[in-house]
Amino acid sequence: MERIGNAIMKCLEVVIVALISVMSILVIINVGLRFFFSSSIVVSEELSRFLFIYIVFLGSIVALKENGHIYVDFIAKAFPRPLQWVIQLIVQCCMLYCCYVLLMGSVELSEYNMVDKSPVAGIPMGYIYFAGAIGAVGMGIVLIIRIVQHLKSFSTWMSKEA
Repeated sequence: MERIGNAIMKCLEVVIVALISVMSILVIINVGLRFFFSSSIVVSEELSRFLFIYIVFLGSIVALKENGHIYVDFIAKAFPRPLQWVIQLIVQCCMLYCCYVLLMGSVELSEYNMVDKSPVAGIPMGYIYFAGAIGAVGMGIVLIIRIVQHLKSFSTWMSKEA
């Protein structure tokens, strides 16, 4: 199971790198065209913005898996060890609920805005708003796995010295 998760994360990282590369190429070409020819590819600005949205949500999945998000733990560490375990469980459940809210909101926005098209590229805006749903599902899966592992670690957590 661990290998499958690592393979999926590796694929996700490759997709993120590909999106960043495409976005960078679009921006660099556009800057060069503006500087040397006083013209630009109009659609590249809009596509770069949309790619950036997907990069952020996909990157948040990878960051959550690698514990790369910023968090403050000095308050939780001030409590006794058994209470720290409970606090971590509560925090992870709250994060899972936030993913649920993000998922529901993104799906609703996607459905509602599928008829609206972006001004230049003509892409249905529902596809852009769906990035939030993809990020929410990915982060939710990571959190569910983390909660299950946390529940299984109760006895070893309590036996560790503070």
